[in-house]
Amino acid sequence: MHWVDWSIIAVYLAIVTAIGFLFIRRASGSVAEYFVAGRNLPWWLAGTSLVATSFAADTPLFVTGLIATKGIAGNWLWWNQAIVWSLAIVFFARLWRRTGLMTDAEFIELRYAGKPAAFLRGFRALYMSLIFSTGTVAWVMLAMQKIVDATITQPAWTVSLQQHVESALGLAPGSVDVWKLIVLVGLFGIATVYTVLSGFWGIVVTDLVQFIVAMLGAVLFAWFAVDSVGGIAELKVKLLEAFGSERTSNVFAFFPERGSQWMPLSTFMVFLGVYWWGDCGQFAAQRMFSTRDERQSVLTALWYSVVHFAIRPWPWVVVGLVAFLTFPHLADPESGYPKLLVEVLPVGVRGLVIASLLAAFMSTVDTHLNWNASYFVTDIYRRFLKPEASEAQCVRVSRWTVLGFAALAIIVAHFMTSIEGAVVVLFNLQAGIGMVLMLRWFWWRINAWSEISAMIASLVINTALPLMKTHYHWEWPLAVHVAITVGFSTAVWLTVTLLTQPVSTEHLRAFYTKVRPARWLWRPIARQCPDVTAGMSAGLVLGGWIGGAVALYALTCLIGKIVLHDYGDALWAGGALAAATVFLVLLYRGRENPLAA
Repeated sequence: MHWVDWSIIAVYLAIVTAIGFLFIRRASGSVAEYFVAGRNLPWWLAGTSLVATSFAADTPLFVTGLIATKGIAGNWLWWNQAIVWSLAIVFFARLWRRTGLMTDAEFIELRYAGKPAAFLRGFRALYMSLIFSTGTVAWVMLAMQKIVDATITQPAWTVSLQQHVESALGLAPGSVDVWKLIVLVGLFGIATVYTVLSGFWGIVVTDLVQFIVAMLGAVLFAWFAVDSVGGIAELKVKLLEAFGSERTSNVFAFFPERGSQWMPLSTFMVFLGVYWWGDCGQFAAQRMFSTRDERQSVLTALWYSVVHFAIRPWPWVVVGLVAFLTFPHLADPESGYPKLLVEVLPVGVRGLVIASLLAAFMSTVDTHLNWNASYFVTDIYRRFLKPEASEAQCVRVSRWTVLGFAALAIIVAHFMTSIEGAVVVLFNLQAGIGMVLMLRWFWWRINAWSEISAMIASLVINTALPLMKTHYHWEWPLAVHVAITVGFSTAVWLTVTLLTQPVSTEHLRAFYTKVRPARWLWRPIARQCPDVTAGMSAGLVLGGWIGGAVALYALTCLIGKIVLHDYGDALWAGGALAAATVFLVLLYRGRENPLAA
């Protein structure tokens, strides 16, 4: 690290800190200002903030690891989410904004009623903040730790300090990683300061700056990485020479090839079939809550989908390919990204790329800390502990809660070892409850016990399966694990749903009137609300969903094939994109358009 690199990083940190201080007064006005920016965000700012949040320092490392172990097709582990985001554009985004809430946990008492709904709201707030979000922040911190380890030499004094700490506490050598703790606390301190002070306004504005810096850094890194091996064509030749035609073909395949050991067909079908289940809630819903109106919410989902899935991944993929060629035998393939950074980037550019990774790190951490605090304040503190709390009290508690979750994430990150392993665990937990989260919008019969049983069943089966592997040495692929999880959880929650009482008709009528979901599986309630304008028809939702998903995947493939100079495949992808676009235009001509005001 040259002084020029450090100077670039210092300038970046000064800018984002200054932005945080600019929004202190605005964030202090109310809980709505602190958590949803007063519901006044334009689509481009809300969407860009969401893109920035979903790109953290872990993401390029994660993609690099996937390239090395599963090829480009390994990205279907997260590309599958484009399916549900296509549904969000035509359905969920408008309905989330219609609720007028601040958290997706708060939605539970809007949708359900009584003590089960109150319990589920509190339970989900704790589940999502303590397990899902804290785990996400921890693996993001782990990725940043790997980047620091690759770019900064560990100071000698930290080794001496570690020895003193272990001696004083009577611990075995190596049981405490003092350097790792120092790095984690330092990194978190940077991101926590402006998050505590500026609330959601500061977060979305700094996210805009961080997105620009992060994308610039990613593109520059890809440029220098490809240049270091002589260009894309030379990269292909060298991979072919090093690994042979079959493995190289698997590495570059957009879809997994038949008989692939890296991405079996069963795994691919699980990714397309069930891994995407959900309703785009969580911190994505927070962005939709914060927009000015329903149309802005829909455009937020559209902008996010195009940038997140189709545009942003390809610089990481290119770097991942070069890292795989350069460091083919790493015990930790994810570390290939920071190792290549040190190898190929010149002074100045190296500082900018590290600043971009720091920006990616901070854009995710700030959102998750604020989001966790929104759960605690909205769904625990104000709902159960102190309903009469004033706005000023709630904002004060919010700031202290941010600090508490920051400390918890540092502890979890210290014991975490694998980014991909953590991603898979959390995705598996979500897969077990995804269907019930979707159907609660479509089917009136879903009740609070449906969600409670699905969450418990998913947690139980994802705890039991690894224990069976350990004690009985049973081995099964990811596809089987997910299939067992989804099958068990679905059987449990469907049984519980049919054995328990439905939500009261009065409560369902109030929900239907406010949110106006699709009419088809709400007919018993819709018949009692003749004055409520019917939601979008089943044909429009289904057609828009499928057409949008095809268009999104075709665009992703088209951009990737152009970047990798596979122009024949790019032509096919362009044709599919054109056909899907024409289909969508004809489908919505003269009908209710999801992008309309």
